[in-house]
Amino acid sequence: MSGRRIVFTALGFVTIVVLTSYFFIAQTPLTQYLVPGYIAESYKQDALTARLQADSALKQLELQERYLGSLRTILSGGVPLSLDSLDSGSSLVGGDLPAADSVDIALREKIEGEDRFSLKRNGPNLDSDDGFDVQPVLGVVSDGFSLVHGHVGVDISSSDGVLVHSVEDGVVIISTYTAEHGYVMVVQHRNNKVSIYKHNSSLLKDVGDVVRAGDGIAVVGSSGSQSTGTHLHFEWWVRGKPIDPSPWLLN
Repeated sequence: MSGRRIVFTALGFVTIVVLTSYFFIAQTPLTQYLVPGYIAESYKQDALTARLQADSALKQLELQERYLGSLRTILSGGVPLSLDSLDSGSSLVGGDLPAADSVDIALREKIEGEDRFSLKRNGPNLDSDDGFDVQPVLGVVSDGFSLVHGHVGVDISSSDGVLVHSVEDGVVIISTYTAEHGYVMVVQHRNNKVSIYKHNSSLLKDVGDVVRAGDGIAVVGSSGSQSTGTHLHFEWWVRGKPIDPSPWLLN
């Protein structure tokens, strides 16, 4: 009888030791050293974070390469392949705008349904290759071009929410927000021409996107500390110098 008791006592002792060891190891960092094949949860999370960061970096690199390729083509006077491959009836590059809420959906429908050439200038052709054919936005010029006063563009009064259009085919080289100028869009065009659109309420294109003349690229607003009302500040640069865009604007 005493022998059986000794056996049960020994088994109970062994069981207690095993359970105590298990809980001790499981609840401490010793698990990763003593359990073969065990991977700490923190390591898994770090690996996942690193993978996501790597994917994000690769996407940014791809975007940058696409942007530089398009920019090189345009600067040399050519047309990016991605621009040639666009359907002439499409106003978006790479698909529709992402739907987020009812306002965005309505804006997207407005962009898709608008005639890109409704803002095309129908007046007499000017004897110059420095101009553009499509109006950035319909409205009245409230503040003109003046190098003397440091106003290297024109302010065009318009209603809040009106679409801003690219005046020529090109590629977006800046799509950002600044404290002074609010939401800013800059598009590089052929033959060393650049168009700048400031004080928008939102931007519809990203850096590297190829756009056609007439594409909706932003929305009129009054963002930035230098804006005193709803309008578009538009600048037109040719061969590195700002020129007055008024001759190519509808009156």
